[in-house]
Amino acid sequence: MRPTPARILRRRVTDLDAVADPAAGSDVRLRHFISVMTLWTAQEMAATAQGPAAIDPSEADEVTESCLLLRHLAHDEESLVRGPLDRARQHWIGTGPHELMPSRQPVLEQARFIAPGRDPIPPSTKPFHLGLYTSTARRGGPSMWRMYLDQGSSLHPLPWHTWELPVTDPTAEVLDIRSANTWADFVGRYPLVHDGSVFPDWRRAAQDYAGVHMTLRAIVATQGFRFPVEGGLAAAPYWDLESVLWLRWCFSGLRLVEITPPHAPE
Repeated sequence: MRPTPARILRRRVTDLDAVADPAAGSDVRLRHFISVMTLWTAQEMAATAQGPAAIDPSEADEVTESCLLLRHLAHDEESLVRGPLDRARQHWIGTGPHELMPSRQPVLEQARFIAPGRDPIPPSTKPFHLGLYTSTARRGGPSMWRMYLDQGSSLHPLPWHTWELPVTDPTAEVLDIRSANTWADFVGRYPLVHDGSVFPDWRRAAQDYAGVHMTLRAIVATQGFRFPVEGGLAAAPYWDLESVLWLRWCFSGLRLVEITPPHAPE
């Protein structure tokens, strides 16, 4: 029997709540969140749902609201779970060159920032060919992006250079994606229809917002799911962890926080 999208989402919440002990620290909870959500890939969703999984955003939000792990995380790090974005704790990590990306640089430069322009942008729910991604550093701890790197990824070799990017532009408006409803509204407001799916039109969104902040609550509710919007079904997003896509350069006073060197040979 084909499981309903709501049942799939409840299974996800159950997996997340496997570490919902109030005594567990936020570091343990966030690492568990990453380990669970990175397993919900497009291939896993297709296999679990036996095809595309479409759900009403209000139903997705209702199921997500029952997640105990998110409640405990919100007590310590509400900006990560629901927003608003903490503009003083944004981190970007430059990783070592990889054979697929040999031009990587450990230093962030405004001259290398690619803002949406007049040229068409390939449809994507999380574009990697423009803008800049940051993740919010915890109070007294690393960002979720650093936690992800700590779990190991051959695509992001050492050394890692962690930079703090204070958002100093007072006119920089950031859209907090707090829920499935917020995501569906965002896609519906800036639709880009391609091959029967509706994607965000990032060029149009950049006219109104300097950045789009995907919160943990929204990730749980949306990852791998399609939602009805004007024009069809929104394409399924896969963000994995809390992060911001910056569509405009809004920073000054960049500061190198940490260098994680390659492991010494044994």
